[in-house]
Amino acid sequence: MTDQDIRQIICQLLVKWEDQPQALDQLLEKHLEQAQAEYNQIQRALATNLTAGVVRWHLRFDHYISKLQNRRKKIKPELRNILRLALFELEFPADKARPDYAVVSQAVNLAKIMTPGREGFVNGILRSFLRQGADELLPENSDKPNNLSIHHSLPIWLIKKWQNDFGKPDTQNLCRQANRFAGTTFRVNRLKLSRDDFFHRFENENDLTLKLEPGLYSENAFSTFQAAPLLDSEWFKKGFLSVQDEGAQLIGELLNPQPGEVILDACAAPGGKAAHLAELCGDNSTIIAVDRDPERLKLVDETIKRLGLSSIKPVCIDLSKPLPTDLEQDYDAILVDAPCSGLGVIRRRADLRWRKKPGESRQLAIIQLQILQNCSRYLKIGGRLLYATCTTSREENQAVVQHFLSENRNFHQLSREEIKPSRLQALLNQEDFLETCFIKPFTMDGFFAAIMTRTN
Repeated sequence: MTDQDIRQIICQLLVKWEDQPQALDQLLEKHLEQAQAEYNQIQRALATNLTAGVVRWHLRFDHYISKLQNRRKKIKPELRNILRLALFELEFPADKARPDYAVVSQAVNLAKIMTPGREGFVNGILRSFLRQGADELLPENSDKPNNLSIHHSLPIWLIKKWQNDFGKPDTQNLCRQANRFAGTTFRVNRLKLSRDDFFHRFENENDLTLKLEPGLYSENAFSTFQAAPLLDSEWFKKGFLSVQDEGAQLIGELLNPQPGEVILDACAAPGGKAAHLAELCGDNSTIIAVDRDPERLKLVDETIKRLGLSSIKPVCIDLSKPLPTDLEQDYDAILVDAPCSGLGVIRRRADLRWRKKPGESRQLAIIQLQILQNCSRYLKIGGRLLYATCTTSREENQAVVQHFLSENRNFHQLSREEIKPSRLQALLNQEDFLETCFIKPFTMDGFFAAIMTRTN
């Protein structure tokens, strides 16, 4: 398979995706298989990068195309995606050494194959873009929602929501973060070795020259822009490492699990947080990892086996309903990692921003509150209840917690001074919530957490 073939497959895939949005990685895999041609890992990585890039930035690219058209004539999907693909490679080149004329030439050749007769149009648009440049074509970089939407290629409803929830300065930060890839973050399994020990052993035992950056807040976190060698390594296969954003690691640390405790992990699949809780308490606790999806619970089993953990017990239950009698007890700690809109991980999933709808948070908040109310019944007096999401939506975060506390006077939110370990106190906002997307230097995904206790 040639690189030209890869680009043709991507354009066909993008047409299909726009017509019927679905999981982008699965769609790419399907199209590559249908091509029935051999491709190498470099080409696979190229296809992934180009596909995600076009999907992420297509609103911005469509603005360029609209500004550069001489006549406002509808463009067929195949032609539009040839232009989008070339514009992505011109504005965000993965290969800095590849000249612009090569990108234009390849796009023209692709047009000859996919949209015969329109290669002159493709050539004209792309050369006009190179001549004028992005800065001249983009609207004024202001706080106007429409301008921010075009600059950062985000739905305008999301911009307005962020401005309403957080104000204009924080919205600017969220917009920038939405397109900032900060590498892949790993968690070192502290049951096997420390992060410093891993760094030392990896450096001495490996020929790979990977740049590993220690996390800024979590003691077991580190990140790298070269994740593939680690994911294929014996370090990962034998359970020394797990993939987990540093923000997600702070969720487990905030619950502060202790040896000997009985802990309920609600909505546990795929098991990353349950495994972290087990590691934090020396695999010397009882963690009931609950999820209603039996297929996703299989991922929890796989995680347990790979990491060699014995304290986690996966159970298939719908937590919008009461627990079965054999699981009813006074839990020392409960983690409600609620199903959410996922807006906090928008930078990692290129298509997420286009698949979300404005009213989704309102509907999810009803489910989240129901699960939180139900789980809270099983917490012992003095126990810890942690509500967490991976979204930036205040409707799903602050509003759910406030609603819960207003209806459950026997619970109160822990103040900053009550939080343990104490080093996490400095990471809380003015409302004593953890919102990782606003913690400088803005390297974490957007997780939210509130920790409460039962008083009577």
